[in-house]
Amino acid sequence: MPSVLTPSKAWAHQLQGWFQAYSAEEPVAGTFRARQLQAVLRLTPLTMAANTLNVLLVAWAFWGAGHRLFLGLWGACVALVVQRGVRIWQRWRRRGEWHSASPRALRRATLNAAALALLWGAAPLVLFPGAPGPQQLLVATVTTGMMCAGGFALATTPVAGTVYVLILGAAAGLSLVLDAYPLMLPVGGLLLVYCLIVLASVWSTARLFGARLMAEAEAERQNEVIGLLLRDFEENASDVLWETDLRGHLCHVSAKLTRLFGMSAQQLCSRPAVAWLREHGAEDPDNGSTLTHLQAHVDAGRPFRDLTVATTVRGRTRWWSLTAKPLVDAKGRRTGWRGVATDITDAHHANRRLTWLAHFDPLTGLTNRHAFRGELAALLARPAGAREGALLCLDLDHFKTINDTLGHGVGDALLQAVAHRLQQRTRRADTVARLGGDEFAVILRGVSSVEEVAQLTQRLVEGLHDPCEVQGSRVTVRASIGIAMADTDGPDLDTLLNHADLALYAAKTAGRGEFRFFAPQMAALTRRRLLLEQALRDALVRGELSLHYQPVVQLAEARVIGFEALLRWQHPELGEVPPGEFVPVAEEAGMIQDIGRWALGEACREAARWPEGLTVSVNVSPVQAMSADLCAAATQALADSGLAAGRLELEITESIFLHETQATMQVLHTLHRAGMRIALDDFGTGYSSLAYLRRFPFDTLKIDRSFVRELAGRRDARAIVRMIVGLARTLHMSVVAEGVENEAQAALLRRYGCDALQGFLAAPPMPADAVPGFLAAW
Repeated sequence: MPSVLTPSKAWAHQLQGWFQAYSAEEPVAGTFRARQLQAVLRLTPLTMAANTLNVLLVAWAFWGAGHRLFLGLWGACVALVVQRGVRIWQRWRRRGEWHSASPRALRRATLNAAALALLWGAAPLVLFPGAPGPQQLLVATVTTGMMCAGGFALATTPVAGTVYVLILGAAAGLSLVLDAYPLMLPVGGLLLVYCLIVLASVWSTARLFGARLMAEAEAERQNEVIGLLLRDFEENASDVLWETDLRGHLCHVSAKLTRLFGMSAQQLCSRPAVAWLREHGAEDPDNGSTLTHLQAHVDAGRPFRDLTVATTVRGRTRWWSLTAKPLVDAKGRRTGWRGVATDITDAHHANRRLTWLAHFDPLTGLTNRHAFRGELAALLARPAGAREGALLCLDLDHFKTINDTLGHGVGDALLQAVAHRLQQRTRRADTVARLGGDEFAVILRGVSSVEEVAQLTQRLVEGLHDPCEVQGSRVTVRASIGIAMADTDGPDLDTLLNHADLALYAAKTAGRGEFRFFAPQMAALTRRRLLLEQALRDALVRGELSLHYQPVVQLAEARVIGFEALLRWQHPELGEVPPGEFVPVAEEAGMIQDIGRWALGEACREAARWPEGLTVSVNVSPVQAMSADLCAAATQALADSGLAAGRLELEITESIFLHETQATMQVLHTLHRAGMRIALDDFGTGYSSLAYLRRFPFDTLKIDRSFVRELAGRRDARAIVRMIVGLARTLHMSVVAEGVENEAQAALLRRYGCDALQGFLAAPPMPADAVPGFLAAW
């Protein structure tokens, strides 16, 4: 509880602080008082000698002038004061430094100073009046000297010094008055100036001394705080502070260090630190070279940083990161080393784990895709004709069904079982890898004939076909394998992998559970992709692309509220190419921006001819949605067609959120602020995170046709649809169901509160010129 001082006590406390020339609370003030008094005591022999010498000088000068009685008594009193001062000084020397002094001790010092000042003030009062000029000069000189010297000696105790100077100055001034000294006024004024100068010096010195005491106390307090922090740091942090002498022996061993190594401080200090590290070094391949490097730094006197050493104590290995610099004295000579040792054991294990994860699959322990590509590249780096080996690409048939029906836990356990079987049925020289999901790959080394590879592959197929007992479930595993020969089927890594994938596709097409070798005709799929890419580059110019429109019908009133624009490609030779085939090609070939820009413009021009209130929905490719050009393209399409922004709805898929950036969100917000509607297509089939529904205010959620198709037959599909509708209601979004083909589906959607439907029940997609007739007939 803080104390509340009365006005008188507060004034006294302030006055006491003013007299002391510092402000400090007990017990710090007691230490300061002791320092003040000890500063006076250090000068005591000199001041007492000056007192004695001046008494003898004055007695010699005035002994024959008729003042013998006064001189005798006065000299005896001064001698007693001198004797007492010397006795106090001797007692202080014997007992050593004082750690504290009371306010009473300061008061006694003030009384002693006053007594001494009265004794020396008596001399000019008695001896100065009527004395001859030389004797007056001596008395004035001695009095002035004693006043200045006494003020200087008592400067660390300012109250005592002030009392001493004032008494002696007053006595000197009074002696001038009693003598009616002819030059009393100028000499008195000069005496006053001297007194003021001495008093100012006393208080200036006292304040400087007090400030030094405060600074030293603050420094000592900070040192204590630093010491406490260092001790707490050593006890609780993972770092250990250490210091060695010039011989390399540890000094200042902390309790934590002794606990860590299970040794006493004496044992730790008995040998040089580097030798101790060598003796207790762990069996690590890099440890020996690190210790040699450390010894070289120590011998050369060079600082070092983050040197990792391993120690084994009581059967446990720890890794330490050492950082230190040499200690030097005032002459620049080395006196030892000081540094910090950081326990990085956990970080070392984590780093090894990360290194392992960089090369191995965490689920199965097999080589991962990155490391596998490196090994395959090394095999292909051999000269042609010397690449004896084969690449097998393998995936499990119907693995997704197993995952969906039995759960991901069973799926993971099945992958581990497959990995184990693959390792059991391959040779030590071969490499088995998991590329991701249920995709595996094997490098068979030292094989040159198709027959030998077929024999080894057949053994793998047969071994995998045996049923597995996985977490209480009996699972039959079948796998399809595609094979590419390293020496003949691919001059480089990517070509070989591609050919093995083509062979895998052929194996699946053949009925699954089979293996196939790559054949050139399998490249027809690749050739078709290249053909599509080439043909697609001129499709816009030749007018082969078109938009068909499928109506969106409001469920409550059976009213057409808009159309979705669907991209179509009719090639003169290839025929009608489905969007699912040519859109990915356009994305990969960088043509989707031009196609998307054309589709926006065409859809807006056509919608501008429709009756007011009908909207047009345009699908936006993920590549297009992540481009800043989308805003400009949509704005330009609206401006060219004159269509109101509220009648254009842009449909995006959840896949764009897999690579979401701030720029992508900015594009969507810009479109929304411009008045365009934003719909989320195929909701629930992709990324399906609710987080982006909070970050962006969609206008429409579109239920994927896969859920609608199973509405009548599956309860989970109905539950999902109800959840989507409820979610949309909560977030104030409209809901459109895609792929509605019959009245039963429409009835269920109407019951669940779905806003609108789209599908063959209303109408299939139609060319633009059929829209007016459809609207009229509807």
